[in-house]
Amino acid sequence: MYIPAAMNADELETILNGFAEPEYREFSLKLTPGADRMLGVRSPRLWEIAKEICKGDWREFLSYPSRSHEHTMIRAKVIGTARMGIDERIGYTEEFLPEVTNWAVNDCLCSSWKLSKKDDPEKLWDYCVELVGRHQEFPSRVGAVMMLTHFIDDEHVDRVNDILVSCPRCGYYLDMGVAWTLSMCYVKFPERTEEVLFDGRLETEVLRMTVRKICDSYRADPSDKERLKARLKELTRRSS
Repeated sequence: MYIPAAMNADELETILNGFAEPEYREFSLKLTPGADRMLGVRSPRLWEIAKEICKGDWREFLSYPSRSHEHTMIRAKVIGTARMGIDERIGYTEEFLPEVTNWAVNDCLCSSWKLSKKDDPEKLWDYCVELVGRHQEFPSRVGAVMMLTHFIDDEHVDRVNDILVSCPRCGYYLDMGVAWTLSMCYVKFPERTEEVLFDGRLETEVLRMTVRKICDSYRADPSDKERLKARLKELTRRSS
């Protein structure tokens, strides 16, 4: 199917419906609570469409309100990848936040979000910190997962750990985002992360999620996994 670089909302929906698969829709609905008006279009197709839109007047495209889950996912990809400066990308991200109502859109936005060599990454860092500090399930998850995609490095990992172990619980999907990011901090910087996980600030249930994510990772050493599970078991015993 031909995908033009310029299309209005009606034309986009026609293209999306042409790619829709009813069986894939039913499968995806079970995995994505909170996804409205899902059509059942696979991610590679959404990327094809987003790339074409980025070649044309993508700002005009972003002015169209979403009509489906897939439309929202494409908007996330365009916001993350279209050529623009960091201030404009942060501005579009902020406007987009009310549309982030499920983990798929959340993580699509964060994984798509590009920093160019000209961008000051500390502007994104400050925005992530501010998002986590809002203590709202999905805006704060955007901040946490954006830390995962851009800031698990030598310069930032200690700050990521410190901010996230102190993050209050504001919903299951924020808890999971925090646990995911902390697990990756551990995988990449185990010595700098383990004691922070067990210093008493992280809620026990989120710690349990974090340890589970670490144990699911093939990159973590098996002996480290056993030690973490033992420490968690002992902490749970003492607190019961």
